[in-house]
Amino acid sequence: MSYIDCYKHELVGLFGHLPVYRPLQEIPGSLDPNDGDFRCLPNQLVLGGGSGEHPGLVLLCPERAVAEFIIHNPDLELPDEVEKSIWEQSVESNPAFLFSGWSTEDHHNFFELCTGPGLPNRFHPYHEFSFETWLLLGFGEFVYYSMPNLVPSSLIERVGSAPTPLHIHFNNVLLVPPSMPVYANGGNAFFNLED
Repeated sequence: MSYIDCYKHELVGLFGHLPVYRPLQEIPGSLDPNDGDFRCLPNQLVLGGGSGEHPGLVLLCPERAVAEFIIHNPDLELPDEVEKSIWEQSVESNPAFLFSGWSTEDHHNFFELCTGPGLPNRFHPYHEFSFETWLLLGFGEFVYYSMPNLVPSSLIERVGSAPTPLHIHFNNVLLVPPSMPVYANGGNAFFNLED
């Protein structure tokens, strides 16, 4: 049993072979990266389930991820340069991730997953963004299009008219089919069959 199984949560997708969860209650763990029992709130996402599964990677600030995605997305328009500078300050002032209980080997294996052929929009070492920014952009794109309720609605409303995207630039979080059984004790976030 993984650490997240001790708490109510739902599966929101898969990043390669790793599950991405959203807690349905506060997980009162630690913010110490050396501790495998991570702290996570219902407005955050976590990749991996923690001890007993894959070490947890908590997206601490979905708002920062969405702001980063909007700033770097050519399909979206910010109203003006002043607005853009406000968003950039928001990006710089919030921590992105908590790698909870990750070993050097875990980091290496995760980097291999992110650069390998198993992801549709994998990271390339010559990419214009750092690895952490690339990862943040992927989560930001996922939240923006699939789970906008994780960020204040005013954040998304301030974006100029957004055309239907011609290309998914960064996202690697894939949704689980509606009828596929999942083990999360909150079910599948998008197709909860209990309703």
